[in-house]
Amino acid sequence: MRLYILVFVCLLSILSSKNALGQKSAAGWVYAYSFDGNAYDIGPNRIHGQLSGGVAASSDRFGRAGKALEFNGVDGLVRIPFGNERNLPTINFAFTMWVFVNHYNTAPEWSEINSNHYSPIFCKTETETNFQYRLGVSDKGFYFDGGEEGASKGLYTKNGISLVPGKWNMVAFTFNGYVAKYYLNGKLIACENIGVNFIQNKQPLIIGCDFPGQASYFAGKMDDLNIWEKFISEEDVKEIYAVQSKYPFVPPNITVPVEVKKITVAVAVIDTVKNYIIPIDTIVVKTLVGTTSKVKTEKDNSIFEIKKGNKIVLQHVLFVQSKAEFLPESYVELDRLVATLKQHPMVTIEVAGHTDNQGSRDLNLKLSEERAIKVKDYLVSRNIDPKRIFVKGYGPDKPISPNDNEENRRLNRRVEFEIIQM
Repeated sequence: MRLYILVFVCLLSILSSKNALGQKSAAGWVYAYSFDGNAYDIGPNRIHGQLSGGVAASSDRFGRAGKALEFNGVDGLVRIPFGNERNLPTINFAFTMWVFVNHYNTAPEWSEINSNHYSPIFCKTETETNFQYRLGVSDKGFYFDGGEEGASKGLYTKNGISLVPGKWNMVAFTFNGYVAKYYLNGKLIACENIGVNFIQNKQPLIIGCDFPGQASYFAGKMDDLNIWEKFISEEDVKEIYAVQSKYPFVPPNITVPVEVKKITVAVAVIDTVKNYIIPIDTIVVKTLVGTTSKVKTEKDNSIFEIKKGNKIVLQHVLFVQSKAEFLPESYVELDRLVATLKQHPMVTIEVAGHTDNQGSRDLNLKLSEERAIKVKDYLVSRNIDPKRIFVKGYGPDKPISPNDNEENRRLNRRVEFEIIQM
């Protein structure tokens, strides 16, 4: 009997260990590339890519300079290294990304998609023809396949729905080992039951090029590429699209039609120009012709305004529905909070989690606290003293909008912080 108990305890220990190691995978998205002129992974794993060939910073879908990457369609690509210790899954995964196709490449007709105009998005291989998987678009549809070049297998769409050149679109693909789904701008466009066993290789993920066979390159722009170790739902895709379609909280540069004389101001020298574009977080001395000098300090939007008792909603810290999992967009505002706390080392805050009124109140109270703890854990991981952060879950008890439709309920699924000590 004692032997059985010992074996049972050992099995529990092993399972618990596996669960602890698997928490990152279970958390959902694991790699996030904002493509802000680079290929840095802002996700939890920090697997950075390297730019190669004709890849350069470009404007994103909101017109912000340097916030996306443009590929020249000739030799430009991003190489992200993977190997034994860190790799991409073969089942229960998803990719979401924003794509702007300049033009489709002309190549020999591919019978699977019945087209000779297509554009690769990525492929997980570089030196082997036995690739893990690849995703591409054509003027007739999409393709996602894997396996040996010449005998690949996967999901192909031939429904005529594709990317219109010259326009930003969000593409999503998700696979759970049985079902593969394509989404375009938050809408499901293809679904098929396929029994494909994608292999796993140690090859890098090549973004902007399809190397198997005759290499072809992507011509256009990409932004916000996220890789998930889970089969994300249709509701998740809709929410991701809705969030990523809204302009980020950081305001754009402002064009001010004034003349500015050359004046040295602390750390800045401003030359006389017309229609001078003023960055939002700089101090500018503007001298109009025939007037006296006037100093104006622009608001610093890189940190939050600190005032005791202030309650500030982290409007862009967003969660997967019914889970304490960040959506990738959350990290911009989380880092803003980190910068605030580092600039004000005596400040103590309460992080409060809130939910909508759907489901059990007790479960919502638990979920809201878990979301608040998730925020605290991130702040602590960025070297903020945990003693400065208190957490509280209020569940559905403190709504800021009616719970009468999904948009209003989404506003109630939030995290706030309050300055409790300065």
